Amino acid sequence: MRISTSMLNENAVNAILQDQAELAQTQNQLATGKSINSPSDNPVGMVQVLQLDATNSQYRQYVTNGQSANTNLTLEENALTSSTTTLQSIRDLVVQANSGTNNSSDLQDIAAQISALENQLQGTANSQNAQGEYLFAGFSSGTQPFVRGATGSMTYVGDPGTNTVPIAGGTSVQTGDAGSSVFMNLPAGNGTFATSAGAGNTGTGVIDTGTVTNATSWNAAVNATPTGAPFTIGFTDATHYTVTDANGNSVGSGTYDATSGGAIAFDGVQVGISGAPAAGDSFTVSPAGKQSVFDTLDNLVGALNNAGSTSAARAQLGSKLNNALQGIDTALQQVSTVTSNVGARLNLISSVNSSLQTASTTVQSQISNLSDLDYAKATAAYSQQYIALQAAEQSFADINQLSLFKYL
Repeated sequence: MRISTSMLNENAVNAILQDQAELAQTQNQLATGKSINSPSDNPVGMVQVLQLDATNSQYRQYVTNGQSANTNLTLEENALTSSTTTLQSIRDLVVQANSGTNNSSDLQDIAAQISALENQLQGTANSQNAQGEYLFAGFSSGTQPFVRGATGSMTYVGDPGTNTVPIAGGTSVQTGDAGSSVFMNLPAGNGTFATSAGAGNTGTGVIDTGTVTNATSWNAAVNATPTGAPFTIGFTDATHYTVTDANGNSVGSGTYDATSGGAIAFDGVQVGISGAPAAGDSFTVSPAGKQSVFDTLDNLVGALNNAGSTSAARAQLGSKLNNALQGIDTALQQVSTVTSNVGARLNLISSVNSSLQTASTTVQSQISNLSDLDYAKATAAYSQQYIALQAAEQSFADINQLSLFKYL
């Protein structure tokens, strides 16, 4: 086979270019520390690396979501802890007011303290995160959720919904709680019914918040009367009472001993009355509705500021304070329940993030095994390729000088 000069030159140049390309590839690998820098380096390996990178990116996003949720929930937990402290302080003041040793001025001082603590509770309920978003506003995080309405009562203008974020495949976490479920829609009274003393009572009878002894009987009695209608305990004299429903039907009667007080039971419920009711005094037992903690505190402050000094007025105050204590205890229980739920969510985030960190480390190790460069092997290859390139260049230069004209 005849080899022309042009063919010889072309083959030699192609070989040199190939050596240069291999040397450049190895040099690039040494510079980046990666054995795969482009799909052509290792097509199969590159596909695996890209898949692992996508998985690891998803893990990192889940971790970021969890950290963001953790920040919000920690702020909420702090706000709930502060609310608990405030409500407990108010409860202590109510117990103090209910001791029976306070004059009107003392009660008004206590009312002022409770009013200040209520303002503090409102501020806590309007807490914001670092981005200025309200923690208890639901989806309306840019709107202050708790405001005083035109009538002076507290109004919730936030949204009842709650945001959630994914923190792992198939696992999401709620990042907050709507203020309506924490502070507003609380069961009134003992959760089943609420008691109150008649405004015109002249005796010293005080009613407690009562208990349920047979829920089935109570529900049947409530269903037989207009919605929300009260049952009335009326005293015909100081020692005898009758219980009537909203339809005027008698559902119970009995004798009351003012020296020892006693329980009055009817239709599956039981209430305790202490003190000495007078003839014509009445007490009501109504199916429980919903009431906000702010309404409870507003009513409490009003009762303390307007408390009379007569025995009858103080008895009515006692009934109102009993109801206020029940309302505050209900609020404390609700805040405690939400706090426990927040704690459970924080624990879930911590557990999931820990698992994700471990999984991410494993994936990163797999990526490293596929793409990280073996420097010793690459350095040796670089030296060999460099020498080969030099030899190819030198041999081409030498061969290119060969010609018959040199020997003529």
